[in-house]
Amino acid sequence: MKRGTCILVALLLAAAGPLYGQGKVLSQAGKEFLRSSYKKASFSVGNIRVKLPPPVMNKHGKDLFLSHLSFQLDAQLFPRACVKNNARITLSLKRFAQNYEKFSRQAPAVASLIKSRVVKGALPYGEFLPKELNTLYIGEVHDIPGLANEVRSLVRMLPQLYPNRPIYLATEFLPADEETPFSLGSVITHPRDIARRLKGVKRHTTPVLYEALKAGIGVVGLEEEYALFKKVWQETHTFPSEQMYMDYATSFVGMRFRNQAWARRLRALRAAQSDALIVVYAGFGHLGYHYDSNLPRLLGKDAFVMLFTTPDYLSYNNPFFRYFRESDDILAQFRSSQKAKLVESWKKDTPLKKIMGADMAVILHSK
Repeated sequence: MKRGTCILVALLLAAAGPLYGQGKVLSQAGKEFLRSSYKKASFSVGNIRVKLPPPVMNKHGKDLFLSHLSFQLDAQLFPRACVKNNARITLSLKRFAQNYEKFSRQAPAVASLIKSRVVKGALPYGEFLPKELNTLYIGEVHDIPGLANEVRSLVRMLPQLYPNRPIYLATEFLPADEETPFSLGSVITHPRDIARRLKGVKRHTTPVLYEALKAGIGVVGLEEEYALFKKVWQETHTFPSEQMYMDYATSFVGMRFRNQAWARRLRALRAAQSDALIVVYAGFGHLGYHYDSNLPRLLGKDAFVMLFTTPDYLSYNNPFFRYFRESDDILAQFRSSQKAKLVESWKKDTPLKKIMGADMAVILHSK
């Protein structure tokens, strides 16, 4: 890429800010949809008519609009990618309907397998995490500083929980070094290199990266921003605007493109350090078992997925959380202090976690 083009790309990426910090702006039709009750049993995904069972549409039509339909691409701007994106949206909608059927049959069993606990001090992560673990996935809801602060606490404990093991924090929240192939020599071990890579962009997640370095944990940037920019350019045959870049990055095909790029770097890291504990820190939409193209599925082998969220976002993380209500005692404990943390974990390993999305959830107050 020519120098002039590189400067333009850098300016665009700086203006766009973190990929994860952007939300979808709903159209007027979208706003009207959310204000209404959806009575039909199908969605229009481009030229595809997706028919779902009435119970799914009646109970989760609005959820699916937010999580699927709002991530369609403009067919004029993205003619090829739009077709692929619509196909992935369609497949995901059908998969949700299948999961709904499974969940409906087993909901009582799911509730009986979940253990809830309220902690008001430091959370004893050692009581929840597996003793033997190769890859830990930390998924968060973006732009909530309190969640990042709790992740810092977990990262700080990792060397004590997994002594005598090399540990790496690989993260969405730091651009990757795209100029050279990955090697252990490119792992960041000094704070100035994080500052240099971020180029002055302020993110609520950055203290987590510094905490990792402080704990002796090397940091690996995963986000291939220039590769993503070039992909958008190839798809649109024009210099991408900030909105075009963001729309593709958060679409179903864009998320798959990014996760596949991350997976390549994580495989290279694993090949270079086979005995390491690799901690992947990213948005939950990249990591949850129930999401399309999630990293645990792409990478295979052992995985432990954690969700850091707040009560307001639980149903967005997974609509099936709507069907659970904690006991009055647990709710009273959680509401008694703004510092209280609600931890939900499985009493035993179960394939049902693939539907719910995580092995463990840490729920904090919104403020």
